[in-house]
This record gives sequence, structure tokens and C-alpha cells, in this order.
Amino acid sequence: MGRVELLAPGGNYSKMMTAFEYGADAVYIGSDAGFGLRSNCDNFTLEETRRAVEYANEHGKKIYVTLNIFPRDTDIERMVQQAEKLYEIGVHGVIVSDLGAFTAIHAKVPDLDIHVSTQANNLNSATCRVWKNMGATRVNLARELTFEEIKNIAFNVGRDIELEVFVHGAMCMSYSGRCMLSDYMTGRSSNRGDCAQPCRWEYLRSNGDTDTVYIQEDKYGTYLFNSKDLCLLPYLPDMVKAGVHALKIEGRMKSEFYTALTVRAYRIALDIVENGGELTPEIVDELLKEVNMVSHRDYSTGFFLEGIRGAQVYGSSSYLRDADFVGIVSECEATDDDSAWRVVISQRSVFEEGDIIEFVTPSQEIHSIIAQNMYDDKGEKVIRANHAKMNVHTILPFYVKPRTVIRKPIRQN
Repeated sequence: MGRVELLAPGGNYSKMMTAFEYGADAVYIGSDAGFGLRSNCDNFTLEETRRAVEYANEHGKKIYVTLNIFPRDTDIERMVQQAEKLYEIGVHGVIVSDLGAFTAIHAKVPDLDIHVSTQANNLNSATCRVWKNMGATRVNLARELTFEEIKNIAFNVGRDIELEVFVHGAMCMSYSGRCMLSDYMTGRSSNRGDCAQPCRWEYLRSNGDTDTVYIQEDKYGTYLFNSKDLCLLPYLPDMVKAGVHALKIEGRMKSEFYTALTVRAYRIALDIVENGGELTPEIVDELLKEVNMVSHRDYSTGFFLEGIRGAQVYGSSSYLRDADFVGIVSECEATDDDSAWRVVISQRSVFEEGDIIEFVTPSQEIHSIIAQNMYDDKGEKVIRANHAKMNVHTILPFYVKPRTVIRKPIRQN
């Protein structure tokens, strides 16, 4: 088996570029024609998709497009037409969950690689073989599988079809694609990319009288459907050894900061493993500190480890983070002084003179400075960068690539 693919989310063109810059081998994106499960993303136009494919080809990367809604009769023909356009553009694969859509697309564009979405609930070797016999090139295994089950499937069919596993990100409280809460309660269908996430709401149960009874109440109330986020970074050596072909990160709706730091952490870990190194507890701890910097719910291993009952259930719907995303480098150029670089920061959150800010590079370097000598586009002094996406000009004693993300650590009490 060749190199394990690190597959990252691309919620829009800029996030896609960030994912590639920070080490993703491939990015999955949505189309503005619909048919994907993130209808509220800045999904890609055909022209943006064409540019994305050209960039990927030039840099040895890949682009996959989601066509993984559960379609109605009125959708199938349009999905096939979209698949034809994507094939002409040269995308490296499409992601499909529905049996009928798969059959129709494969019949019309047989040379287009089709990956079977996790929405299809692929739980066993027999299912993977069926998809292989139908023409699929990859199957994304269900999140509900344990590691032993993943390893067994890889042993049985991993030589015949590529296997992909989610290793990081949000998890559904239901089997993927089988929840009707959003549709029932808000009229927004999760199976068509518009989930309102009612599983994150606080619930009360009536006892049939006038009183209301909390279920397993704690100081936060009750969140009986609420799932933690998945994080399998410490177990990458097991995944690689088992024969998994692709490791997938969830999060097309998340920020560029999330994309950058999460991809960077998994890239570092995967490179260590694939180069024969040891992912020591010390390295794992440092990388987990990095993924804790982004906005997330409590992490868990989900169903990956057997015997940990309820480990994926979270007692609150709030997010955690150890740093604020304050900006992204848009320009960095040399000055007449060989030890100084002129940088332009596109602001994303408030920071001010005297703050400690960190430039988290796509490599393993993190540069920490005290914010000072900042100016706006007019050359006027900036004490507090508090206007959304304003440009902040300053001088750095080091070079950083454009798209480098900048964070401000949150002081821990």
C-alpha cells in the first residue's frame, strides 16, 4: 500500500487553499449546484472547481466533490448532469451515498472515481465488496465501527478497494443520515444538507402531569442527544498499520483556523508514523494541545475503543478553545533590512498592542511576538485591531508564508 492520504475539508476556496498549504493530500468540497450535505457552506462554482483541480494537479493533490444527499426522483438526472460536468473538469472523484444515484452516475461516466459516503453506513466487509463490484473505488467506513472491526474489514477487503476513516471532527448522535429530528422539528432536512442540529439543544421531559422532569440533570441541564467531537490522533499508528488508505477530517463549516491547525497536527503525526518514527506520548501531548486551540467540543474516541460506554455523550452544547483566531497573513515581503519582513495581516478577531500573538506556520515552527508598531492601510497607528477583516501592517523579524494563521492564546486561570 502507498502513502496514507490525509483528506481535509474545504468549505470554500480559501479554506481549500489553507488545507493544502498546511499539508492535506486531498480536499473534499461541495458544489453550488447542491447535492452535498453542507448547503450552508460557500460551496464551489464550476469555475472555482476548475481552478481547484488545476491547482491540485500542479501540486500533486486531489479534489473530491460531495454528491451525497439522499436524492428524490427529481434529483437524479440533475446529479448525473453535474457528475458529467465534474468529470469534464477533471475532479479526482465524487462522494455518493445513494444506491440509485451511484448506479446512474457510474453508468453515465464509468471512468469517474466514485467514493461511497459514510452516509451509506458501511459497517462490514460484505457491504464493501458489493460497492467494489458495482464500481466504487473507495468506501468511507461508518463512524460506529471499533478499531478491531476496521482492522478486520481492512484485512478482508483492503487489497480490493480503498478504505477511508474519519479521524477528527463532529459526530452525529445517530447513524449518519438516519436522523429525522431536524426535519421533524424545523422542516430542515439533514439528509439534504440543512441540519439544524436539534441534538445540541437542551431537552426536558414531561412526566404526564404539570411538572417537568429533567433527565440526568447536572448543572448545565440535560443534553441527552449531544455528541462529543471525535479525535483519533493518538491512534494514527494503528490506522496506518491496519491498512487504512485515507484519514478524513470533518469540518467544512469550520474556520480557516480550525482547518489549518487540525490539518497541521495530523500532518505532523502522520509524517512521523510513515517515516518510521515513534509517535511518543510527549509528541501526542503537544499535538493535542494544538487541536485544543481551535473551537471544539470535548474530544472523545467515539466508538473506536471498545468498552467505553457513553464516552461520546457530552454534558453541554458549548464549545471550548485555548486560543482566539486573530488573523491570517495576506502578504509578506522583504525590506531593505535583511532581517526584517513587511507583513500584512487580515484581521479575524480583536487583538491589540501588547498582546502576545503566535504565527503558526505550515511547518513545525510557531513564532511568538508581542504585537506592536501596527498601522492601517492609510499608515495611521493602530492600537487596537477591532474592525472586521481590516488590514494590519507591521514588521516581523522572520519570514512567514501568506496564509499563515495567527492566534492569541487565551490566558488560563
